[in-house]
Amino acid sequence: MTMSDQLENHRTTIVNRACGLSLPLSLALLLAMVLAPAAHATAQAIAQAAQWPDYRIAATIDPAMHRLAADVTVTVPAAAAGQALEFVLAGNLAVDRSSPAVEKLPAAAGDEAFSGINGTSEETARRRGVSRYRVTLPAGASSFSLHYSGLVDMQPEVSAQEYARSFAETPGIVDPKGVYLAGSTLWYPQLVKPVASELMTYSLEVNTPAGWHLIAPGNGVSSGSDGKARWTTPSAVDEISLAGGPLVEYSARTGKIEAQVYLHEADPALAQKYLDATSRYLRMYSELIGPYPYEKFALVENFWETGYGMPSYTLLGPQIIRFPFILTSSYPHEILHNWWGNSVYVDYASGNWCEGLTAYLADHLLKEVEGQGAEYRRDTLKRYRDFAASSGDFPLREFRSRHSAATEAVGYGKTLMGFHMLRRALGDDLFRKALVRFYKDDRGKRASFADVRTAFEAVSGRDLGRFFDDWVNRTGAADLAVEGVTVTRGGKGFIVTGTLRQRQAGPYDLAVPLVVATTGEPLVTSIASREATTAFRVETASKPLGVEVDPEFDLFRVLDPRETAPSIGQLFGATEITAVVPEADQDAWRAMLKGWESPASHVTVVTDRELAALPKDRSTWILGRQNRLAAKHFGSDRAQGLEVGANGVTIGGKTIAYAGNSLVITRRHPADPRLAIGWITADPPAAIAALGRKLPHYGKYSWLAFSGADAANSAKGEWLATDSPLLVNLQEAGSPLVLARLPKRMPLAEPPPAYSAARLMSHVDWLAAPEREGRGFGSAGLAASGDYIRDQFAAAGLQPGAGDGGWFQTFTAVGGQDRQERTLRNVIGVLPGADPRFAGQAALLTAHYDHLGFGWPAARSDAIGKIHPGADDNASGVAVMIEVARALAARPPPPRSIVFIAFTGEESGLLGSRYYVKHPTPVPLSGIIADLNLDTVGSLGDHPVSILATESAREWPFVFSGITAVTGIPTRSVVGASVSSDQQAFIDQGIPGVQVFGNATLHYHRPSDTPDTVDAAGMVKVATVVTEAIGYLASTEQRLTVTGAGVGSGVPPPAASGDGRKVSLGAIPDFAFQGPGLRLDSVVPGSPAEKAGMKAGDILMRFGGEPVAGLAGFNELLRKHQPGDRIKLEWTRAGAAMQGEAELAAR
Repeated sequence: MTMSDQLENHRTTIVNRACGLSLPLSLALLLAMVLAPAAHATAQAIAQAAQWPDYRIAATIDPAMHRLAADVTVTVPAAAAGQALEFVLAGNLAVDRSSPAVEKLPAAAGDEAFSGINGTSEETARRRGVSRYRVTLPAGASSFSLHYSGLVDMQPEVSAQEYARSFAETPGIVDPKGVYLAGSTLWYPQLVKPVASELMTYSLEVNTPAGWHLIAPGNGVSSGSDGKARWTTPSAVDEISLAGGPLVEYSARTGKIEAQVYLHEADPALAQKYLDATSRYLRMYSELIGPYPYEKFALVENFWETGYGMPSYTLLGPQIIRFPFILTSSYPHEILHNWWGNSVYVDYASGNWCEGLTAYLADHLLKEVEGQGAEYRRDTLKRYRDFAASSGDFPLREFRSRHSAATEAVGYGKTLMGFHMLRRALGDDLFRKALVRFYKDDRGKRASFADVRTAFEAVSGRDLGRFFDDWVNRTGAADLAVEGVTVTRGGKGFIVTGTLRQRQAGPYDLAVPLVVATTGEPLVTSIASREATTAFRVETASKPLGVEVDPEFDLFRVLDPRETAPSIGQLFGATEITAVVPEADQDAWRAMLKGWESPASHVTVVTDRELAALPKDRSTWILGRQNRLAAKHFGSDRAQGLEVGANGVTIGGKTIAYAGNSLVITRRHPADPRLAIGWITADPPAAIAALGRKLPHYGKYSWLAFSGADAANSAKGEWLATDSPLLVNLQEAGSPLVLARLPKRMPLAEPPPAYSAARLMSHVDWLAAPEREGRGFGSAGLAASGDYIRDQFAAAGLQPGAGDGGWFQTFTAVGGQDRQERTLRNVIGVLPGADPRFAGQAALLTAHYDHLGFGWPAARSDAIGKIHPGADDNASGVAVMIEVARALAARPPPPRSIVFIAFTGEESGLLGSRYYVKHPTPVPLSGIIADLNLDTVGSLGDHPVSILATESAREWPFVFSGITAVTGIPTRSVVGASVSSDQQAFIDQGIPGVQVFGNATLHYHRPSDTPDTVDAAGMVKVATVVTEAIGYLASTEQRLTVTGAGVGSGVPPPAASGDGRKVSLGAIPDFAFQGPGLRLDSVVPGSPAEKAGMKAGDILMRFGGEPVAGLAGFNELLRKHQPGDRIKLEWTRAGAAMQGEAELAAR
């Protein structure tokens, strides 16, 4: 992602700092002791009137010896002056000097009870013990000092409950790989009597070994010129932490805040992603909640897998930070902890509200921005059902931290659903105001659920007592049913009546969402349900077709198993599970299963010879393609689009061979819908081990496909769940269920866009203005547009890239309505690469800038002579290319050069790109890694960004699925280049190429393709996706694997005057659909297709009696006909066969 335009006035400067040398351990200790008295006096003066204890720490670490030594001065509030104080330290740390003298006491129960958002000190107590001390302050004195040292070598260990995440945990470590010290380490004296170290202020200095950076909460430096890190906090914190090691630092200012990234190895591209994301999330949360409380936020790469959030920094593991989805899930979650948990602290004794609120405003919010909020809430309820509802449930007042799937399902899931229910009850505006109030009132304090209630009541003016009592103090969830639904005529329409039942013990006070699907607009309402049964009555003007109860999962409740598709998570969440292994590769399957066992899940393994039928009381894995139980339970299911064949399966519209691929397919258990069965095939057998590691991360999915021995995920999906008991079909028996199309909800907040929609539109407006007269072949408007693009490239900071040292690659061609020779120009700019290993190589970002002028070529017959502005096709693509160039030129140089080319003559048969591949510059054809071509990207709407011709390289689908995970912007890979653009010229030369595409519209190649029809917000999304894609191409170590597919496909002839089609059906295709047939994305109003009865989503199977073989085949059929021909159409809709007749219109 790139920096937002709103930061243009203080453009980010990236700093990559080297570390200073550290002092010898003995010298550092000596200096610390000399300086300690001055620090003591200063601290005592500062904290006399302070509310919290204050710590002044001078520490020394010796990574090679795993040792820590520290001089600490603790100053307590004036009320504790002259008293006897008690504190605890880890048992491995020995106090050898103190003033006044300290007395070691027997350890007391509860000494190990430190709790923070990242863990507790119970593990320290288990591994190293806890030492308790007493110090008696002289009359009037409020501080004491001590020196202690010892080993801190508690190596990370993987918890049995963390097998799915592969997270390891340690309460503290000093090691050559790095340092982690936290409240859980008990590495500083934690007061327990009479003042507890609940919150504290501090300053810290610590030696930094050569090449090291050490990061702590608050403000300071991670490695100074004197070989020390120094940190201090501007406000109270609930623990003092220190993390770091041998790291490379990157930084960028975002307003008054410094974003920092610390990585083990130099990686400017990865650092830039996090710097950009930090800027955007800090701005979003500052606007939503209140000002960010620190001067910096740092991402620190840990040396084992973690996901910790501390005040002003987060500590993420080396694999975690490289998972593409982290930028839109865990990373904003950890940033948000600086408001919730590290600024408003948690009163753990009364329950931890923080993790659920953070998950709601980070993980859920980002999914809500993507339009997937309902799916996220559904998955949250699934986890509660699968892991906690039947056993392991508890009230929220008892939640402290996550240590199992059940505690996560309750502590995170139930809490975030409670906040969602509050939001639905109060409305977005009051909910936002309540968040601001809570932060303002409780910043710098420990807050409880009672404090949350106080803030929300103050803003809303409502008594929320029963809601909070139900939410925080009760165990369990609502269990809803709908009964006795009937429809009668009444008044001016229809009356729907029925009963809502709460089946759990003791009713909740709920506003139950209820939707009635009708032949017109759906009726959306809510039913107040406060008793065990509640009758409802709603009226509709149109005929009711169905009733849906809580269709968007807005209530915290127990999901009926039939409300959700069977999933991999059901199998992993089972406490008892049977696995049926085949004779072949049995050792590998058993090893995989052993890795899945944990104290919470026991696996019974049997062979397919030992088991003739499925156990009726437990979920079951069936392993191996030739497993004797597989054929019986995993046959084809056309309702779900599953075809199981002898050589492979067709699933999700994609055919996947058994050979070279691994498949995971789940279904409901035939004996109990609460259970699931799963079938796994693996080819090659070496993939079994990789599947064992990866499958626990895919819990939400019903089916998965992987390729190769490393089990690279190639496809995934969820079955439809249409048998929910909360869906009532009001139509005649046998009629399919009709679900209401619900109105789109706005997210609570959105991150600032990575690009400026206004800047993108300014380019579209200029290029598609009437003065440009449609940028026709060899026209003055086309020449002026070339000059404009040259000026924009130069202003962005690109270098000229044409062979003569200029910007233009000039050639001549015959064309236009008068068939005359004209001079045409490609515009070429270069962003030079910095890595000498990639000299002579380049990644290309291209877009054509010509259009049809007054209607040549390929204009509709009724539009010849009219200006065709070409706003979407392709001023939009040029606009995105210009803005991406500007953003990338403002960053550090890419490893590999990026060449930006505005092609001419695309509409006339790819003239500009075909000339370029014969005269490549500034690198030879062999040096071109790939072509990323932008064409018609200004009509995205709610569609995914389409990537056409992904069959040209094996890696394309994986590249763009990763980009979706990074950006949260949906993409879809489309095989086939039949809708051709300039990438085809490169594909024909054996160079991978794809077209980035928005969506087909009615304005294509028409005078109505004007700037006012362009989706500016969609172009922002496209630019964000393209930035990630060209960044990948400019930095990948390995070249893409050319497949040879697509060569010569769908290429119009040079100087084309059209593609030979004279007729139109008025059906807009779904380019991502892989057949069989042609799925319609939309239908032109008044078109032959609409008159024949076709609708969006229909799949056209036969045209004039001939089968439709995808988009290319459909175009070939159209070329055979003349306007006025009457054609029989055959299509399917929701699996049902339909037919009609159409009279073809002139194109």
